[in-house]
Amino acid sequence: MVTRVYETRIAAPVEALRAFHESVEALVKLTPPGTKVEIIGEDVAVREGALHVLRIRQGPLTTVWKARLSDVTENGFVDTMEAGPAKYWRHHHEFLPDGEGCLLRDTVTFQAPGGPLSPVVHALFLNRQVDAMFAHRHQVTKRELEQNRVEPGHEAG
Repeated sequence: MVTRVYETRIAAPVEALRAFHESVEALVKLTPPGTKVEIIGEDVAVREGALHVLRIRQGPLTTVWKARLSDVTENGFVDTMEAGPAKYWRHHHEFLPDGEGCLLRDTVTFQAPGGPLSPVVHALFLNRQVDAMFAHRHQVTKRELEQNRVEPGHEAG
């Protein structure tokens, strides 16, 4: 099993970071190029016990991903894969105040299928793919929140 931690400081209120991650539109924006994500389940809320069901297409491969939400607080939530392409996937989303901005921290613990070949799959493919996915997600989140920031006392125009 592998654990990776990704952090990005964002010049926006922590409430804006949380709201962005709670929006259905964010899922589309956070999806890396070459991948298509479709929500096929009815439950899209970020709430304790919600089951999010997605169809993910990457090239010729399509898979259904079912993730159960837990530990939902104002500062984040956890999604744990119940069905999907990995042997194990747990993603802790954290939205933390940081001075006048906020910190986005994603802690992901995962294991590829493949039994004794799992370490080889991680080394040759999966670690880089997960790193690239979270680099994209953090870059998009930072851009979206910092470009659309409304300063206190001003209205969006």
